[in-house]
Amino acid sequence: MPEGPETHYIADRARQLLAGKPLVTARFSLPELKRYEKRLKGRCVVDVQARGKALLTRFDNGLTLYTHSQLLGYWDFQAKTPPDPPTGSPRVWLATASGAASLHIAPKVEMWKTSAIESHPFLSKLGPDVLGSEVTADEFVERVGTPPFARRKLAVLLLQQEFAAGMGNYLRSEVLYEARLAPLRTGASLEPREARALAKALLAVSRRSYRSKFKGALPDSSKDYLAQTAKTFRFKVFEREGEPCPSCGSGIVMERIASRRLYWCPHCQQ
Repeated sequence: MPEGPETHYIADRARQLLAGKPLVTARFSLPELKRYEKRLKGRCVVDVQARGKALLTRFDNGLTLYTHSQLLGYWDFQAKTPPDPPTGSPRVWLATASGAASLHIAPKVEMWKTSAIESHPFLSKLGPDVLGSEVTADEFVERVGTPPFARRKLAVLLLQQEFAAGMGNYLRSEVLYEARLAPLRTGASLEPREARALAKALLAVSRRSYRSKFKGALPDSSKDYLAQTAKTFRFKVFEREGEPCPSCGSGIVMERIASRRLYWCPHCQQ
């Protein structure tokens, strides 16, 4: 599943291709969305935003398309005039005269009135987005010590979108390593300096990963973005089991916590 940095890059790519250009085609494979095809033809995409791991595509007629790729969904992009018809049967195909974006397999595809989108069941429960331009470390310093978060193990908490939107598995390992915190610590156990270290790492690691996307040419299919992340963003512990810790040289350990692989250094992370 693309995490916050990948989802924000997908939003950037879709916005670049589609925003401000009349749609020549809007196609949906889901029967309940077919009625929107005529309503969107000739309309313009106003903006594409990432909210955690969800994507919001806003149109100039008061509609917003909500999509969430979850584990298997992915976007394909074409920057050509005119774009080729999509392969397969995508859930969504949005095409202008000079580019197109198609969404495949994704289980969550919904159309909402823009005025009501903030009441969406998923969006309304999201915590601060780790890549939100207005989000500060102070927000997470406060959140980690309050119910219902304080008693949760950090390795579990950092996968929960209601705490920090956009976090995911590789970010979890890297954030805990940068903050020098053991995965089974709880928010309630953190001293003020440790809570501050965690909050700063949440933002710094996520934003560093996002910025790394612009150092190399990313593929035109988002299903390949996470593999590309490994090439553009240097993992310090993730998927480095048995390799030396960059700080102390002891071996990186892998454990399954919350049914996901977590990598950490027991010597550096206390």
